[in-house]
Amino acid sequence: MNRITPIILLATLATSSAHAQEFCALTNEFIPDDSTIGVSLPISVDVSPNESIASVELALNIAHGWVGDLVVTLESPDGTTITILDRPGIPSSGFPGPFGCGGQGVDATFSDSASSPAETACTPNQFPIIAGDLVPLMPMSAFIGEHAAGQWIVKVSDESSYDFGIVLDACLSITTNIDCAPDLTGEGDLNFLDVSAFLSAFANQEPIADFAPDNNFNFLDVSAFLEQFASGCP
Repeated sequence: MNRITPIILLATLATSSAHAQEFCALTNEFIPDDSTIGVSLPISVDVSPNESIASVELALNIAHGWVGDLVVTLESPDGTTITILDRPGIPSSGFPGPFGCGGQGVDATFSDSASSPAETACTPNQFPIIAGDLVPLMPMSAFIGEHAAGQWIVKVSDESSYDFGIVLDACLSITTNIDCAPDLTGEGDLNFLDVSAFLSAFANQEPIADFAPDNNFNFLDVSAFLEQFASGCP
């Protein structure tokens, strides 16, 4: 499933605004076998430059014959890199043995709000063997406060031989905050360009113009925008 169009899932505005949006990579990418270099999947996040990160989730769908071979990392546009998976099941605490989680497939969403650690999610006789909502090896909170806009990189490497795989789907769900909601152009100050951007968004009933917010577009949104515009940015 290839999805590259950002989808606005939620937009609320008050003294600041929050947006939850999804961005996906072009996938069906082969993972080189027995290589620490792996495959790098760029995900372009197209949001306003004044949007900072409140939370991040990563959804991955990987077809692979032995997921204990896999290492997955995520890098932000600011260069912060965290490890999502690091050869799950290694070192072994019993099942499945010294070679890591011996099973097929990953279809999981990695999130700090999950309850089960991804590294110990390997379940015998389950397909895919790593699935559901899981806590990554390193916390996604490392990205909080960074700017969301730019190119993110999901890297998947297969660090053992014999088995191979393909990344079928990789999507980021990013919730951002806009500290100065009426700065719709993201320039860092308020001027006629922001007024023009608001009027355009209002006319098209875009969520970013719902300043009330009540999922309606009327004089309340215009009034709220003008009030915040007059108050200026922090």
